[in-house]
Amino acid sequence: MEIYVVSRSRWVKSDTLVSLGELAKMVKLVVPFTQRSEYAVMAARHGCEIVPCKDNGIALTRKFCGDKCVSGKFIMLDDDLKFYRRISSTDWHLRYPADLGASITDLFSLVEKKLDRYAHVAIGAREGNNRMSWPGVECTRPLRALAYRRDEFLSVEHGRVAIMEDFDVTMQLLRKGLKNYVTTSWAQSQIMTQMDGGCSDYRTLELHNTNVRKFAQLHAGFVKLRDKKNKTGGKFGSRVEATIYWKKAYESSARNSK
Repeated sequence: MEIYVVSRSRWVKSDTLVSLGELAKMVKLVVPFTQRSEYAVMAARHGCEIVPCKDNGIALTRKFCGDKCVSGKFIMLDDDLKFYRRISSTDWHLRYPADLGASITDLFSLVEKKLDRYAHVAIGAREGNNRMSWPGVECTRPLRALAYRRDEFLSVEHGRVAIMEDFDVTMQLLRKGLKNYVTTSWAQSQIMTQMDGGCSDYRTLELHNTNVRKFAQLHAGFVKLRDKKNKTGGKFGSRVEATIYWKKAYESSARNSK
């Protein structure tokens, strides 16, 4: 399974590369073509390969990763992630893998194995992990750490929305009758939404709200819009968000096939 870390304007430090440890040497670090020189020091520090991308925006950059994949399986990671292991099936508390005698390699081996059964797999988010069943959940929300079988990933339309493009791909796959699997025995997290660099280089509140509404139109009947307010995210503390009915989208594929 190929590992892609997608980064933009964050060439000083990558929490993801630090967290990957020895696995960082397997990483293809996908960065804007115009920033390839700036990332040279980071890539050398972690022993990973820089893959310059001329496409602009996260949607087309993810498509670029899929096009580059030659093994048939790949995972795309945000550049600001830390990884955790749940203590057990009966204890939902999360710890760093080494604290439980586990290795980050165990996590990526699990994801690769799950791709034999599922077209799309994700490492579950830390937020809400304690409310989800062990060791994983089908047909639910993926984010930040996304794995795919290349052929199924490339079978859907890309770039239809400028943000939430990962959710759009997930919904297209679910509506085609392809379940996803999200781990809960492992988890990942990031520091904050709209941190400097990454999509924040071009994602404005207007762009966000416009594309959330467009996403809802593309998946009418499976998305409900709502106003969200929280204490973090700066200007994005108040924004339009979507409640997404993942299982309903998957179930619709069976009805459509009759």
